[in-house]
Amino acid sequence: QAILCLPRSFEYSQKNAVLVPAAALGVGGMLLYWLRSGRKIKTIDMGDGWWGSGERPLKGKEDTSIRPFKIETSDKEIEDLHQRLDRFRFTPHVEGAAFHYGFNSSYLRKVVAYWRNQFDWRKQVEVLNKYPHFHTTIEGIDIHFIHVKPSYVPHGRAVQPLLLVHGWPGSFYEFYKIIPLLTEPAKHGLNEGDVVFEVICPSIPGYGFSEAPHQKEFDSIATARIFHKLMNRLGFKKYYLQGGDWGSRITTNMAQMLPQSVKGLHLNLVFIARQSLGRMICTMLGAYVPWLVGFSREDVRRFYPFMQKNVYDVLRESGYLHIQATKPDTAGCGLNDSPVGLAAYILEKFSTWTDKSFLHKDDGGLESKYSLDELLTNVMIYWVTSSIVSSMRYYKENFAKDPNLSVHNRVGVYVPTGIAAFPQEIVHVPRVWAKDVYKNIISYSYMPRGGHFAAFEEPKLLAQDIMQFVQKVEQL
Repeated sequence: QAILCLPRSFEYSQKNAVLVPAAALGVGGMLLYWLRSGRKIKTIDMGDGWWGSGERPLKGKEDTSIRPFKIETSDKEIEDLHQRLDRFRFTPHVEGAAFHYGFNSSYLRKVVAYWRNQFDWRKQVEVLNKYPHFHTTIEGIDIHFIHVKPSYVPHGRAVQPLLLVHGWPGSFYEFYKIIPLLTEPAKHGLNEGDVVFEVICPSIPGYGFSEAPHQKEFDSIATARIFHKLMNRLGFKKYYLQGGDWGSRITTNMAQMLPQSVKGLHLNLVFIARQSLGRMICTMLGAYVPWLVGFSREDVRRFYPFMQKNVYDVLRESGYLHIQATKPDTAGCGLNDSPVGLAAYILEKFSTWTDKSFLHKDDGGLESKYSLDELLTNVMIYWVTSSIVSSMRYYKENFAKDPNLSVHNRVGVYVPTGIAAFPQEIVHVPRVWAKDVYKNIISYSYMPRGGHFAAFEEPKLLAQDIMQFVQKVEQL
């Protein structure tokens, strides 16, 4: 009987010799595929949307044309502004207030006097119109953008499409100083390899000359999708992205949504809001043994004392955020009705977000970094378009769904990423923390000076960093 069983057991072992390795190979292959595809295909769903008024028209009925646009003004618009400025009601500030209570009212008097008597809106409209403006309808709303091509491309240089995205309370105008540096670098002493850009700079829907969404829940994901559609409509298949403030969130979402379309992502602000026990331990150890948790000396200098820089300063600077993330229309009514109120509300951010020490200055340090013409032109973009309320709503739409602004951090960013960390930014995010989300950081620069409005304040520094980053990506 034992002898009779031998052929059967031999046959069984032969089957095992084939089946077991085959099964192991199959399971291993599936596991490898899952691991590899898990990293590659985890993206934010692009979805679709309709933000126009009323019902969405039948598919294919939307006007996809790109229409030239020109900013215009009128005597009536300027007269209305002057009348409102003339009715400015002054509120005396307490002694020694500087900017600790908000915008200093004595300095506000000076700003209003300049606005009323010396600021030339017609001249600034000409400045705004020096670049080509366009409108195109996407998902039911008119999207405004400027599109600047290099006037001359040296032989052998490739032109790289670059989408620049602003934030609040900025506008497309923030990029007017950096655009010539990017499109004509040689003219401005910037010869960073073979990099020349074609710049596309849209207004976020609800900001400036982009139409406000008529429906609820318009967030950064919807914006990212619209901006991808814009770039596609302009004929670009692959492009670079750059952003700070909301622009950082939007461009990050774009990279998470269609990574195959994004050649590289450059940011001057990083949102990393997720808290954990490990992060708390890193924070405590970082002050004493920074090398142990991956902090550099510069990280320590910018990050500590922790409570002062990451709790007290942030609380002081974020009161506006709570209002805008909950009931923006209430405060917005007053700002939309009063140019002086609007200017105080916006320009206060250009003070302390540019440099925290400006809090102690009676003039908020504003004219040490910007001209009043520049600052008031940005305010006027909000004023003449009545867009302050819709721009404030953007906070409600984003924070209502994601109170910590961290839900999208679960989707990694695998496109090549460059980060320019400016020392006066509201919060500092060390590279080791940024890597939690941005998995492919190929450039992380500790910028020598500058704050939140990098392109507006330090255009040359930012332009150089963008160029060096793109050069690295192109050499990969």
